[in-house]
Order: sequence, then structure tokens, then C-alpha cells
Amino acid sequence: MATPKTRLTELATAVGLVYEPTRAGPLDLDRIDVPGLDRSIWQPALRPATEVGSPQRDLLLRALDNGRAFRTQVLAGRRPRHVEWLGGSRATWTSDIPRDITVDGVWFIQAKYDSTCVLNTAPASLVDELLADHAADARHSWYEEVALPQLQQYYRRVVQTEHQAGRGAELADDVRDLDRPGKDHLKAAMRSGPRPAAEDEAYAQLCRAVSLETTLRWRHRLDASTPAQVTQMLFRMLRIAVGPYWLLGTKGSAPVRLAVTDTHSWRQVYELRGFRVLDAHAGQPQVDWRAEVVERATRVQHRVEGFCELRWSHGKLQGHPECKVQVTTPLEAIPGYRAMASS
Repeated sequence: MATPKTRLTELATAVGLVYEPTRAGPLDLDRIDVPGLDRSIWQPALRPATEVGSPQRDLLLRALDNGRAFRTQVLAGRRPRHVEWLGGSRATWTSDIPRDITVDGVWFIQAKYDSTCVLNTAPASLVDELLADHAADARHSWYEEVALPQLQQYYRRVVQTEHQAGRGAELADDVRDLDRPGKDHLKAAMRSGPRPAAEDEAYAQLCRAVSLETTLRWRHRLDASTPAQVTQMLFRMLRIAVGPYWLLGTKGSAPVRLAVTDTHSWRQVYELRGFRVLDAHAGQPQVDWRAEVVERATRVQHRVEGFCELRWSHGKLQGHPECKVQVTTPLEAIPGYRAMASS
């Protein structure tokens, strides 16, 4: 389910494809018609941001401007014939072309506003399978797989806190037996205030163990892989797909307008020379990564850096751990990403 901010930015980018500020200002959306996109879909998401004093008004204007820039630079100024918004649906495979908006069936746009997360996946899918093109078991608990003793110790500390407060009688003894009512109980309790220092220390030990074991496991898998397999993993981490697409968004107050190349074109120009991982827990389990890339023709070297956050999907002891791939290198400096220009 898309968040209100995501709906606003994606749909405003789509509306920007036909938006003309000289004809209709951002406070007047009634005269705008987006071919292929019904007003009942986009107007409710955008209208609150047009109100005077809305904290989302500036974001609305930036997204509209990104859509206009795409029409000017990529469509050579012409109006699109058909605009499709994917809504809350997402690509099934990591090799699919990222897309939130499809223009005329051939141009794909991903909207990314103030986010450095390029991929959200299951830890096992990245570490054990190197993002191979099949689904990982979404029910699998990565913490149980790589750091069960530390996970159990942390859970016991949490349960001990609840028992001491006289409210933990129904909690399971084993973290693997924790059911939905138990999780709901802990979610409310852990949001009610600070937790004991012993519990925090047990969580810190869990973070260290998950970070280290994930790093070692990932290194072992990388060492057993071919350069082609590691390159393919990097493509999927950076969302470089089988076809080109455009990335529109913001970073702070600056617009982000980038064209992302396809895998075949990338291989023609670049070569992956190395990929390293390092455990680096930072308040939660984390693995840092670094890719060394060289241009084939000029031998110019590029470094792409980032980190993977390994965290529960809905808070401590809630859901299953997920892996968020973050990039710290500016997007425009990533090999295969370039400033959007006229086609």
C-alpha cells in the first residue's frame, strides 16, 4: 500500500507530464486532463497539497516540475498519449524495469523523493542467492538463521522486563513460538517508554552478531561466485535493469532527473573489478558494501558505496527482518546513471 507521500509524488509527477503553469496554476487542477489516468485517482491525492499553508505544497510543485521537465527533455515538448500509474503494485523480480509511471507504453519513470534506498528485499535473497531471479521465502527469519542464541537472549530480556512489570504472563518462552497476540503486546509495551539497560545491551549484542554473521556469509557466497554473477547482483542492487528508465525525484531542495541505462549498455562501457562487504552495525544490524568499477575505454575508476540495513519490518520483534539496500554515493555519480537529456 502506497503512503500518502508516495501517492502524492508519483501522481504529481504524472500530472506534471501535461501540466502547463501558464494555463493552470498548482491551485487549479480542475482543467487538467491526464490521458489514461482518471481524475478520481489523482485529484484526491494532490488536492490537499494545493491548499494554502499545506506542508506538502512545495513537494507537489517539485513533482509537477519533474513531470514537465520529462515532457520537455524526453518527449521533446509533446503531450503524452497515455499515462499509466502502477499505484501500490510493485515489480515481482529484481530484474524488472523499475517503474511507477509508464508513458505511451515505452517510457518508464521511477519516482524517488528524498530516499537513498534503492532496493528492499529479503536478506537471504541478497546474501545467499545474490538476488537470483526467484522469490525468497518471505516467512523466513534471518535473525533466527544467523544469530539465534543472541536473538533468544534479547527476547528473554524483553520477557523478563514484562514479567517484572506484571504484564508478561502470556508470552512464549521461545522467540520462535511468539504468536500474533504476543507480538501485539510487545509492540505496545515497547513503545510506552524507555527499556532497561540490560535489554538494550542484549539488543546491541544481537546487532553485532547479525552484522558479523551476515558479512561472513555474504563474503563466502561472493568468493564462490563468478564475476558475471557478482555483476548481476550489483545490477539488481542498483536497479540497473534489462531496459532503460528515468529516475525523477528530489534530494533536499534539488531536483533529481536521471536516465538509467540498461544492463547490456552498461557492460559495453563498464566492468566491475571488485565488490567488498564489511560488518558495521550502527544501532541496528548493518553491512557496508563497496563496488569498484572501471570504464573499459578510458580505464577511469569509479567507486560506488552504500550499506544494507537489516531490520524487522515493523519494529523490534515484529514481522520478519528485511534488507534495505542504501546508496551513499550520489546517484548521479553511479556508473550507468546520467543526467536526463533530450532523446
